[in-house]
Amino acid sequence: MSPRVPPPNGNKTPRAFIIIELLTGLSYTTLFMIWSAMAVVFATAYWGLSYMEGGITHAPTDLANITDPLMRFANALYYSIITATSTGYGDITPVGFSKALASIQSISALLVFAIFVTKLVSHQQEMTLTEVHRLTFEDVFHNTREGMYIARKDLDHIVRQVDEHGKVDAEHWENMIIAFRQLQTLLEEIPDFYENEIHHYNLDEKREQLLLEAVHRTLHRVNQMFDSLSAHNIDWVGREDVIKEVKEVVAIVSDITPLWKERSPYEAHEAFEDIIQMKERMHLKILKTIS
Repeated sequence: MSPRVPPPNGNKTPRAFIIIELLTGLSYTTLFMIWSAMAVVFATAYWGLSYMEGGITHAPTDLANITDPLMRFANALYYSIITATSTGYGDITPVGFSKALASIQSISALLVFAIFVTKLVSHQQEMTLTEVHRLTFEDVFHNTREGMYIARKDLDHIVRQVDEHGKVDAEHWENMIIAFRQLQTLLEEIPDFYENEIHHYNLDEKREQLLLEAVHRTLHRVNQMFDSLSAHNIDWVGREDVIKEVKEVVAIVSDITPLWKERSPYEAHEAFEDIIQMKERMHLKILKTIS
Protein backbone atom coordinates (compact mmCIF):
# COMPACT_ATOMS: atom_id res chain seq x y z
CA MET A 1 0.00 0.00 0.00
CA SER A 2 1.42 3.37 -0.95
CA PRO A 3 1.90 5.86 1.86
CA ARG A 4 -0.88 8.32 2.36
CA VAL A 5 0.01 11.76 1.10
CA PRO A 6 -1.48 14.56 3.17
CA PRO A 7 -3.52 17.07 1.27
CA PRO A 8 -1.64 20.23 0.34
CA ASN A 9 -1.77 22.85 3.08
CA GLY A 10 -3.89 20.44 5.13
CA ASN A 11 -2.39 21.23 8.54
CA LYS A 12 0.02 23.92 7.46
CA THR A 13 -0.09 27.01 9.62
CA PRO A 14 -0.43 30.22 7.61
CA ARG A 15 2.71 32.30 7.60
CA ALA A 16 0.91 35.28 9.10
CA PHE A 17 -0.08 33.22 12.13
CA ILE A 18 3.49 31.95 12.48
CA ILE A 19 4.71 35.53 12.64
CA ILE A 20 2.07 36.38 15.24
CA GLU A 21 3.04 33.33 17.31
CA LEU A 22 6.70 34.33 17.14
CA LEU A 23 5.89 37.88 18.24
CA THR A 24 3.68 36.60 21.04
CA GLY A 25 6.58 34.59 22.42
CA LEU A 26 8.83 37.64 22.68
CA SER A 27 9.40 39.59 25.88
CA TYR A 28 7.92 43.02 26.59
CA THR A 29 11.31 44.67 26.10
CA THR A 30 11.87 42.98 22.75
CA LEU A 31 8.42 43.93 21.50
CA PHE A 32 8.97 47.55 22.50
CA MET A 33 12.38 47.56 20.82
CA ILE A 34 10.82 46.16 17.63
CA TRP A 35 8.11 48.84 17.71
CA SER A 36 10.71 51.56 18.29
CA ALA A 37 12.98 50.19 15.57
CA MET A 38 10.08 50.19 13.13
CA ALA A 39 9.38 53.83 13.93
CA VAL A 40 13.03 54.73 13.22
CA VAL A 41 13.14 52.64 10.02
CA PHE A 42 9.99 54.25 8.61
CA ALA A 43 11.22 57.69 9.70
CA THR A 44 14.40 57.05 7.74
CA ALA A 45 12.30 56.02 4.75
CA TYR A 46 10.24 59.23 4.94
CA TRP A 47 13.44 61.23 5.35
CA GLY A 48 15.01 59.50 2.35
CA LEU A 49 11.94 60.14 0.19
CA SER A 50 12.26 63.86 0.85
CA TYR A 51 15.73 63.86 -0.76
CA MET A 52 14.73 61.85 -3.82
CA GLU A 53 13.73 63.46 -7.07
CA GLY A 54 10.11 64.42 -6.73
CA GLY A 55 10.36 64.32 -2.94
CA ILE A 56 7.81 67.09 -2.59
CA THR A 57 5.17 64.90 -4.26
CA HIS A 58 6.08 61.61 -2.50
CA ALA A 59 7.38 62.53 0.97
CA PRO A 60 5.07 63.65 3.81
CA THR A 61 4.15 67.33 3.51
CA ASP A 62 6.74 70.02 4.29
CA LEU A 63 9.61 67.56 4.91
CA ALA A 64 11.32 68.48 1.63
CA ASN A 65 11.08 72.17 2.50
CA ILE A 66 13.22 71.80 5.65
CA THR A 67 16.86 72.58 4.81
CA ASP A 68 18.52 71.30 8.01
CA PRO A 69 18.97 67.49 7.65
CA LEU A 70 18.69 66.89 11.40
CA MET A 71 15.52 68.93 11.68
CA ARG A 72 14.16 67.14 8.61
CA PHE A 73 14.88 63.74 10.19
CA ALA A 74 13.41 64.91 13.52
CA ASN A 75 10.18 65.85 11.75
CA ALA A 76 10.18 62.54 9.88
CA LEU A 77 10.62 60.68 13.19
CA TYR A 78 7.82 62.74 14.72
CA TYR A 79 5.53 61.88 11.82
CA SER A 80 6.55 58.20 12.04
CA ILE A 81 5.65 58.02 15.74
CA ILE A 82 2.35 59.82 15.17
CA THR A 83 1.55 57.32 12.41
CA ALA A 84 2.59 54.32 14.53
CA THR A 85 0.37 55.43 17.40
CA SER A 86 -2.55 56.22 15.06
CA THR A 87 -2.77 59.70 16.56
CA GLY A 88 -2.91 61.57 13.25
CA TYR A 89 -2.66 65.23 14.24
CA GLY A 90 -2.84 66.27 10.57
CA ASP A 91 0.01 68.82 10.72
CA ILE A 92 2.06 66.46 8.53
CA THR A 93 0.18 64.34 6.03
CA PRO A 94 1.31 61.61 3.61
CA VAL A 95 1.33 62.24 -0.10
CA GLY A 96 2.29 60.08 -3.04
CA PHE A 97 4.36 56.99 -2.22
CA SER A 98 4.50 57.92 1.48
CA LYS A 99 0.81 56.95 1.68
CA ALA A 100 1.78 53.33 1.03
CA LEU A 101 4.55 53.49 3.63
CA ALA A 102 2.20 55.07 6.17
CA SER A 103 -0.39 52.34 5.57
CA ILE A 104 2.17 49.57 6.03
CA GLN A 105 3.55 51.23 9.15
CA SER A 106 0.10 51.72 10.70
CA ILE A 107 -0.84 48.07 10.24
CA SER A 108 2.47 46.61 11.42
CA ALA A 109 2.85 49.01 14.36
CA LEU A 110 -0.70 48.37 15.55
CA LEU A 111 -0.10 44.61 15.29
CA VAL A 112 3.01 44.79 17.48
CA PHE A 113 1.33 47.17 19.91
CA ALA A 114 -1.77 44.95 20.14
CA ILE A 115 0.40 41.92 20.93
CA PHE A 116 2.23 43.95 23.57
CA VAL A 117 -1.03 45.00 25.24
CA THR A 118 -2.46 41.48 24.97
CA LYS A 119 0.61 40.01 26.64
CA LEU A 120 0.42 42.63 29.36
CA VAL A 121 -3.26 41.90 30.05
CA SER A 122 -2.63 38.15 29.90
CA HIS A 123 0.25 38.51 32.34
CA GLN A 124 -1.92 40.44 34.76
CA GLN A 125 -4.64 37.80 34.46
CA GLU A 126 -2.12 35.05 35.13
CA MET A 127 -0.84 36.89 38.20
CA THR A 128 -4.39 37.32 39.46
CA LEU A 129 -5.23 33.68 38.76
CA THR A 130 -2.05 32.54 40.51
CA GLU A 131 -2.95 34.61 43.54
CA VAL A 132 -6.47 33.17 43.57
CA HIS A 133 -5.02 29.65 43.40
CA ARG A 134 -2.60 30.48 46.19
CA LEU A 135 -5.35 31.83 48.44
CA THR A 136 -7.56 28.85 47.63
CA PHE A 137 -4.70 26.50 48.40
CA GLU A 138 -4.08 28.25 51.71
CA ASP A 139 -7.76 27.92 52.58
CA VAL A 140 -7.74 24.21 51.76
CA PHE A 141 -4.57 23.69 53.77
CA HIS A 142 -5.92 25.52 56.83
CA ASN A 143 -9.30 23.79 56.48
CA THR A 144 -7.54 20.42 56.42
CA ARG A 145 -5.64 21.13 59.62
CA GLU A 146 -8.71 22.67 61.23
CA GLY A 147 -10.81 19.66 60.21
CA MET A 148 -8.34 17.32 61.91
CA TYR A 149 -8.36 19.54 64.97
CA ILE A 150 -12.16 19.35 65.12
CA ALA A 151 -11.99 15.56 64.73
CA ARG A 152 -9.53 15.36 67.63
CA LYS A 153 -11.82 17.50 69.77
CA ASP A 154 -14.74 15.19 69.01
CA LEU A 155 -12.64 12.22 70.07
CA ASP A 156 -11.58 14.07 73.23
CA HIS A 157 -15.24 14.61 74.13
CA ILE A 158 -15.84 10.88 73.77
CA VAL A 159 -12.86 10.06 76.00
CA ARG A 160 -14.09 12.59 78.55
CA GLN A 161 -17.54 11.02 78.62
CA VAL A 162 -16.02 7.55 79.01
CA ASP A 163 -13.82 8.70 81.89
CA GLU A 164 -16.73 10.46 83.63
CA HIS A 165 -19.60 8.03 82.95
CA GLY A 166 -17.94 4.80 81.86
CA LYS A 167 -20.08 4.60 78.72
CA VAL A 168 -20.68 6.13 75.30
CA ASP A 169 -24.14 7.39 74.50
CA ALA A 170 -25.78 7.29 71.06
CA GLU A 171 -24.88 10.87 70.23
CA HIS A 172 -21.18 10.30 70.88
CA TRP A 173 -21.17 7.08 68.86
CA GLU A 174 -22.59 9.10 65.99
CA ASN A 175 -19.98 11.84 66.54
CA MET A 176 -17.26 9.19 66.44
CA ILE A 177 -18.46 7.91 63.07
CA ILE A 178 -18.70 11.46 61.70
CA ALA A 179 -15.17 12.19 62.93
CA PHE A 180 -13.82 9.10 61.16
CA ARG A 181 -15.59 9.97 57.91
CA GLN A 182 -14.29 13.51 58.09
CA LEU A 183 -10.81 12.18 58.70
CA GLN A 184 -11.10 9.91 55.65
CA THR A 185 -11.96 12.84 53.40
CA LEU A 186 -9.15 14.99 54.75
CA LEU A 187 -6.55 12.24 54.40
CA GLU A 188 -7.52 11.52 50.79
CA GLU A 189 -6.86 15.15 49.84
CA ILE A 190 -3.30 15.28 51.20
CA PRO A 191 -1.42 13.95 48.13
CA ASP A 192 -3.15 16.59 46.00
CA PHE A 193 -1.23 19.29 47.85
CA TYR A 194 1.80 18.26 45.82
CA GLU A 195 0.04 18.31 42.45
CA ASN A 196 1.13 21.67 41.07
CA GLU A 197 -1.08 21.25 37.99
CA ILE A 198 -4.11 21.31 40.28
CA HIS A 199 -3.22 23.94 42.84
CA HIS A 200 -0.43 25.86 41.07
CA TYR A 201 1.15 26.02 44.50
CA ASN A 202 3.15 23.55 46.56
CA LEU A 203 3.62 22.95 50.25
CA ASP A 204 6.76 24.43 51.70
CA GLU A 205 8.72 22.48 54.29
CA LYS A 206 7.20 24.30 57.25
CA ARG A 207 3.62 23.64 56.15
CA GLU A 208 4.44 20.02 55.44
CA GLN A 209 5.74 19.63 58.98
CA LEU A 210 2.52 21.14 60.31
CA LEU A 211 0.45 18.75 58.20
CA LEU A 212 2.51 15.72 59.25
CA GLU A 213 2.13 16.74 62.86
CA ALA A 214 -1.65 17.16 62.47
CA VAL A 215 -2.03 13.68 60.95
CA HIS A 216 0.21 12.11 63.59
CA ARG A 217 -1.68 13.79 66.45
CA THR A 218 -5.04 12.76 65.03
CA LEU A 219 -4.07 9.10 64.60
CA HIS A 220 -2.50 9.12 68.06
CA ARG A 221 -5.74 10.52 69.48
CA VAL A 222 -7.70 7.71 67.81
CA ASN A 223 -5.44 5.15 69.49
CA GLN A 224 -5.85 6.89 72.84
CA MET A 225 -9.63 6.80 72.48
CA PHE A 226 -9.59 3.07 71.73
CA ASP A 227 -7.33 2.48 74.75
CA SER A 228 -9.78 4.41 76.90
CA LEU A 229 -12.75 2.45 75.55
CA SER A 230 -10.99 -0.86 76.16
CA ALA A 231 -9.93 0.21 79.66
CA HIS A 232 -13.59 0.80 80.55
CA ASN A 233 -14.69 -2.49 78.93
CA ILE A 234 -16.75 -0.73 76.28
CA ASP A 235 -17.41 -3.06 73.36
CA TRP A 236 -16.48 -0.67 70.57
CA VAL A 237 -15.42 -3.53 68.30
CA GLY A 238 -18.97 -4.84 68.43
CA ARG A 239 -20.12 -1.73 66.61
CA GLU A 240 -19.99 -2.70 62.96
CA ASP A 241 -20.47 0.91 61.84
CA VAL A 242 -17.46 2.02 63.89
CA ILE A 243 -15.25 -0.84 62.74
CA LYS A 244 -16.17 -0.15 59.12
CA GLU A 245 -15.09 3.48 59.36
CA VAL A 246 -11.91 2.67 61.29
CA LYS A 247 -10.88 0.08 58.71
CA GLU A 248 -11.47 2.66 56.00
CA VAL A 249 -9.22 5.15 57.82
CA VAL A 250 -6.49 2.49 58.12
CA ALA A 251 -6.80 1.63 54.42
CA ILE A 252 -6.59 5.29 53.36
CA VAL A 253 -3.53 5.92 55.53
CA SER A 254 -1.91 2.81 54.03
CA ASP A 255 -2.60 4.11 50.51
CA ILE A 256 -1.73 7.78 50.85
CA THR A 257 1.35 7.61 53.10
CA PRO A 258 3.70 6.03 50.50
CA LEU A 259 2.35 8.38 47.82
CA TRP A 260 2.69 11.35 50.14
CA LYS A 261 6.25 10.39 51.00
CA GLU A 262 7.09 9.91 47.31
CA ARG A 263 5.75 13.31 46.28
CA SER A 264 7.30 15.16 49.19
CA PRO A 265 10.49 17.01 48.17
CA TYR A 266 11.65 17.17 51.79
CA GLU A 267 13.50 14.70 53.99
CA ALA A 268 10.83 13.94 56.59
CA HIS A 269 11.30 10.16 56.75
CA GLU A 270 10.96 9.95 60.53
CA ALA A 271 7.62 11.78 60.50
CA PHE A 272 6.24 9.41 57.88
CA GLU A 273 7.44 6.42 59.89
CA ASP A 274 5.61 7.76 62.94
CA ILE A 275 2.39 7.99 60.95
CA ILE A 276 2.81 4.43 59.73
CA GLN A 277 3.38 3.26 63.31
CA MET A 278 0.20 5.00 64.46
CA LYS A 279 -1.68 3.32 61.65
CA GLU A 280 -0.26 -0.09 62.55
CA ARG A 281 -1.28 0.40 66.16
CA MET A 282 -4.84 1.07 65.03
CA HIS A 283 -4.78 -2.01 62.84
CA LEU A 284 -3.43 -4.21 65.63
CA LYS A 285 -6.13 -2.99 68.03
CA ILE A 286 -8.79 -4.05 65.53
CA LEU A 287 -7.18 -7.46 65.01
CA LYS A 288 -6.74 -8.12 68.74
CA THR A 289 -10.28 -7.22 69.62
CA ILE A 290 -11.71 -9.28 66.77
CA SER A 291 -9.60 -12.39 67.44
